[in-house]
Amino acid sequence: MYEDTCHLALDKLVSLIVLPFHRRWSIDGSVESEDINIRALNCSVLDRAPCSVGILVDRSHLGRSTSTVSPQSSFSVAIIFLGGKDDREALAFSKRMAKDSTISLTVIRLVPRTNEAVGSDWDLDTEGLKYFRDDDVDERFVMYLEEAVKDGPQTALLLRSIVDQYDLIIVGRRYNVQSPQTAGLSEWTEFPELGTVGDLLASPDINCRASILVVQQQRMVTK
Repeated sequence: MYEDTCHLALDKLVSLIVLPFHRRWSIDGSVESEDINIRALNCSVLDRAPCSVGILVDRSHLGRSTSTVSPQSSFSVAIIFLGGKDDREALAFSKRMAKDSTISLTVIRLVPRTNEAVGSDWDLDTEGLKYFRDDDVDERFVMYLEEAVKDGPQTALLLRSIVDQYDLIIVGRRYNVQSPQTAGLSEWTEFPELGTVGDLLASPDINCRASILVVQQQRMVTK
């Protein structure tokens, strides 16, 4: 099935494939079911997709009902930005979402307390975030925050404190990317297809009422 999915995406010039996470939750927050076939499909598409891929961890039914947004209501979205190409892809996706006045977007950049994050990626990340830091962004719908964290456990504490503030949290997959902000977390990752931060947010140990979208930038080069 992954071949059909990738071929269709290529034929239709799709820019993003969104896949369902293989785990489902019951209304009380416990894990209801897992489908290993869906997980295998997701992993294969991540490896071979001709475009960017998102895995949606749907927990929307565990919190307040926001699946249908009226013109008067607001759908609250956060993007957790650590840096790198996957996070920049997630940022580009959230920038498009921010054009919808029914969506309130919060960009949370996690920066290391040390000066370890330097180099071209840091410059690219800063340039990518420039749009959200400009004065012409409507502050009623878009907020930009920076939080300094020293390591993975401190990042985990921060994420636990904000998960119930949003309807959707967007993160980059950042597979095998090491950074001070996630140091000490990767060894506990259960599902590598979600990356370190996505896996943490999808864990049953976190009483998360927000849905999670994990984004991976296009890996395959097509001709």
